[in-house]
Parts: sequence; C-alpha cells; structure tokens
Amino acid sequence: MLEKSLPSLSQIQVERKRREQSDIVKWAESNFYIKETSQPIKFYNHQAAVLRYAFKRDVKGNFRFQTFIYSTPKKSGKTTIAGVAVRWAAETWGKFNEIYCIGNDLEQAKERSFKAVKTSIELDPLFDRQHNQLPDKWSLAAESMTCRATGSKIKAIAADYRGEAGSNPALSVWTELWGYIHEDAVRFWAEMAPSPIVKNSMRMIETYAGFEGESELLWGLYQSGVLEGRQLTAGEIGLDAFEESPNLDDKVPCYVNEAAGIFAYWDDGDQAHRMPWQRGEEGKRYYASESATQTPNQMSRLHGNKWVSAESSFVPIEWWDACLNPLPLKVGEKTPLVIGLDAAVSGDCFALMVVSRDPLNPKQGIAVRACRVWTPPKGGKIDFVGPEEAVKEFCRLYNVIECCYDPYQLYDMGTRLTKAGICWMNSFDQGNKRMEADKGLYDLILQKRIRHDGNVDLREHIANANAKQSTDADTKMRIVKKAESRKIDLCVALSMASFECLRLSI
Repeated sequence: MLEKSLPSLSQIQVERKRREQSDIVKWAESNFYIKETSQPIKFYNHQAAVLRYAFKRDVKGNFRFQTFIYSTPKKSGKTTIAGVAVRWAAETWGKFNEIYCIGNDLEQAKERSFKAVKTSIELDPLFDRQHNQLPDKWSLAAESMTCRATGSKIKAIAADYRGEAGSNPALSVWTELWGYIHEDAVRFWAEMAPSPIVKNSMRMIETYAGFEGESELLWGLYQSGVLEGRQLTAGEIGLDAFEESPNLDDKVPCYVNEAAGIFAYWDDGDQAHRMPWQRGEEGKRYYASESATQTPNQMSRLHGNKWVSAESSFVPIEWWDACLNPLPLKVGEKTPLVIGLDAAVSGDCFALMVVSRDPLNPKQGIAVRACRVWTPPKGGKIDFVGPEEAVKEFCRLYNVIECCYDPYQLYDMGTRLTKAGICWMNSFDQGNKRMEADKGLYDLILQKRIRHDGNVDLREHIANANAKQSTDADTKMRIVKKAESRKIDLCVALSMASFECLRLSI
C-alpha cells in the first residue's frame, strides 16, 4: 500500500497565499496601506464582517451577489472600503480584468476609491516615486493604474463617459449614486452592468442616502435590496460584528435579495456612527460644526443616512427675526453698496435690494440697507420705468459699486444702464453661481452674519421660500417658492446682492 506523501513547504506556502488572497480582509490587512497610519489597514468588526459576506463564494467558487451596496453616514470609511475592493480585485481576481471607479464627474471619480487605491500603493515602502511604480506589481498614471502581476487595469471615469460603453467590467465601483439623476448617467449605469462573459463580474455602490422623488436609480436599488430584501441576523453576518446585536437572532443592518443578486449594508441613524472618533469628543465637535452650516434635512441625510425630501423650508422665520438690527441708510453716505435686482413682467414682483458690508463684521457680515418691491396690477404687467428710475436714483445719491441682476427679464435694462454709464451692471449667472449664492444667504442667516430692519415685504418673501438641495453638490441649494402664488423675489435679490458684496474687495 502506497503512503501519501506530505505536502512540501512550498506547497504549504502557495496554499496559504491562495487562502489569504481569497479572503479580502486578510489580504487587505497585509497589503492595503492607509494614510492615517501609513500601515496596512486594520478593519473594525462590522467592516470585516460586511466585506466577507459581500464577497462570499458558493460551492462552485462563484460570488453569490452581483450588486453590493455599502451605505453609511458621511465620514464612515466608505471610500477606503471601496478602494480595498478595487485593488483586491485587480490583484487577485485573475488576468487582464477591467475595473472602473465611476463618479458623477471625472474629478469625483479620481478623488474617491481610485485615489484610495493610488494612495495605498504609494505608501508601500517599496514604492518607486521616481518611476511612479511599485516594482513588478503596479504602474500608475493620472487616470489609470495597471497591475503588472495580472495585467488588470483600473480606470477613473465619469458617469457620462461614452468611451467605455460596451466594455466588460470585472468590477465597477460607483460613488454617491444618489446624484446619478441625469439621463446619460442612468443609461451609462445600464451599459456598465455586470458582464455575463466575465466570471464573477460585480458592481459595488458606496453612497449615502438620496432625495425622495429624485434619486430614482439609488431608490430602486434601496427598494430591491433593503425594503424587499431579507434582513440578516447577527448569527448570519457575525455575532461580534455589531455591538448592539449580541444575540444570534438579533437583526443587523444588512439585507439580501437573492433573486436580484443584491447584498446591501445600509446603516442609518445614530447607531450608524460606528467609528470610534464619531462617538467621542471629536465626533461631538464635528457634528456641532456641521449642524452650524447644514440644513436639518442635510444633517439627516449626510450624517444619519436617511432619505429626505429635496425641498424644505429655506430658513425658520425665527432665524430671520433674530437678525433684526437696523442700519439706516443716510443721505450722502459713502459706504460701498451693491444692488441686487430680480424681476418679472407679470405674476411675480420686481425686487430691488441694497446691501453693504456690516461695519460690525466687515469681513463676513452683510447689512440690508434698503429694499423696494413693485407688484403687477391685477391682470396687468409691471412697468419697468419705475424700477429703472429707482436704480438711477440710488446710484446718484450713494456709492453704488455694482448692480447685479437676473438677465432673463433684465437684459435690456442692464444694457441701457451700462451704456448710460449709470454703474457697473453685472449679469448674474442663474446656474451654479445662484445656487452658491442661495446657500451663502442661508449661512448668513443661520450664523447671524446679516442684519436688517424688519421690512415686512422682505420678511414675507423669506417666509415664502423653500430650499431645494442641489443633486450635484452638498454645498449648493436653490431658493424656490413654497407655492406658485407666493412671492420670493426680494429673497432672491438679497441672495445675489449679498454674494457679490462679500465677493468684492470693498
């Protein structure tokens, strides 16, 4: 009878390496460097448990899921986790794979999971900065990286990029899917579906919650994965993964929809603040700082990972009332002033706002110095002669540095006043610039960096305003009407005038 030969040392080493490479957690804790420590990452229990479950294989060696959603509040490590998956796939999933890091735009694509991978490679002690490579392992470029050991390539691309349509990704990682609302992005999502000709092709989404009625792509995945999925227990995901679930039958924030091939880790509320810093004094300071600049809806979405309406009241009227502190405009005063104009022919008003820097806070504060409003007669239209004469009068009596205006209705007036040399007439972009200005006015009111005399028309227009959050950036919003019949023109004119007054060196 022949005796079985024992495996050699080299065979044992090969098997050990194979097992390590097949376990994303073990692989990363040996290979994936992070900037916080300049050492390989050490996962928290919930991160390790979620990653191992997401990339679990069946008896045939195939991944159980085609879509993996990793959704947590802001600053909870989503980007790093996605970077781990990207580099692990490139190094261990086989030869010549295509891997994509996708963002709303190219800048976002390069700054999230793609950058996490790039940083992890550059932090390796063997990294050759002169040649921008990790010898025999990686070569880096501005928008791509190539794993020399496998020939697999990682590319950073925008969601509206057409050059990769028809490709066969082994893994695609999608950043902040809540913002993918445009037709091109939705079409690209469909085109970049897991490939049937690539074994174990997957897509991973790292995001926080979106806006009800607008983030439809993410909502569909949330509905399939979370609302229609089966919630896992602590016994299934790992008994020590989530500290609030110490018993086998306790539910954890992980969901599976086998029919749809979706695994979702969707963590929300205060309990989703799982990083140690989030629960200590540093976290208290951070969230206090954020609440000083974010709307309640944004705080709930960004830091609670809750779905919210895109629209909410612009500001509580009590905030506006708390800014009451008149600064009358005196005849002959030489203070530099900025005028803001927002106009309509019928239905809405013609609004004129005059502002200056606040002498009590000249670097950051705004003072409302005067406002005028013209309403159309019933069934008629506003005569622009009156507002135009008012602009001329302010420019004659005071030191008006600029008059900014919405060009939609005021192009002709702006052209006439410019030719007449009345003052500098500045056409104010109503796209991204307006959204920045509207968010700026919100911050001025929230932080009591604006003062006013309690004008009843202006107060009414502030109270009539809602804020619609931008789906392109968390730092932008647009002032909109609470109802079609409500006037907000003075609020809009104040937004533009305040923005320009703070922008100018006056």
